Amino acid sequence: MLLLIKQLNSLFKFLFVLLVFDLPAQINCISNNLPFLAGEEVIYDIEYLMSKTWISAGKVRFKVEDSIYKNQPCLYLEGKGRTLKNYDWFFKVRDKYASFISKKTLLPIHFIRRVREGDFKIDYKYDFDYDRNLAYIMDFKNQESIKDTLDIINCSFDIMSSVYFSRAINFSKYQKDDTIPLNIVLDKQVYENINIVYKGKNKVTNQNKKSINCIHFQINLIEGTIFKANETMDVFVSDDENRIPIYVEAEILVGSIRVYSKIIKGTKVPMSYLD
Repeated sequence: MLLLIKQLNSLFKFLFVLLVFDLPAQINCISNNLPFLAGEEVIYDIEYLMSKTWISAGKVRFKVEDSIYKNQPCLYLEGKGRTLKNYDWFFKVRDKYASFISKKTLLPIHFIRRVREGDFKIDYKYDFDYDRNLAYIMDFKNQESIKDTLDIINCSFDIMSSVYFSRAINFSKYQKDDTIPLNIVLDKQVYENINIVYKGKNKVTNQNKKSINCIHFQINLIEGTIFKANETMDVFVSDDENRIPIYVEAEILVGSIRVYSKIIKGTKVPMSYLD
């Protein structure tokens, strides 16, 4: 159990990345087909396979709001992850990722990462300058702020803006097993050409026994603290105008995880088939 809880500190960080399922590097960053609106909110359950039994380990919530940042109208995207209260006495996790994005381009203007995992803390803030292709970083440590800069690429997105921008992609132009490159800014680095493989369409049965038509992708994962070498993560998003991530599953170093959408509300188009 100790190993499971400690794995969650890395898992929550990657949960936001795993929902980034499609961002071709060479496409126009501007999209006029938004599948989400202010007011959308999705809550996910995280489950871990222990001794052939799936147990609930944590929750993640994503939401979209109208906002203003430095006098610029924008959308505020927020993702929060936490362990269940039953585990708080042992290893408490409260993570927050937030992005202010342009309503015109969907590019991130300002990004916040706030991590609270046991005694471990991270506080990052990014400001994006696309004229100079730079990200200005404020790293808050021990009541001090450390400034840094990062060279970025055209169409560089932080975690949260990538999640939502990717949902605007036209999936119909891809064939099964087509490979799509992904670029993302994470932890003061730019990750290029992480491969996403389109696997076609499938049905997924959710926790309420509802069968949902989904688009299926596999993400080729990077070996590290929670994932094995040469592993893939399976992502299923709703095959409708909302493109909501419905279900995710992956192998990790100490077993398997799966993520279910538990509550979905405020979608652009009603998902009446979930009623």
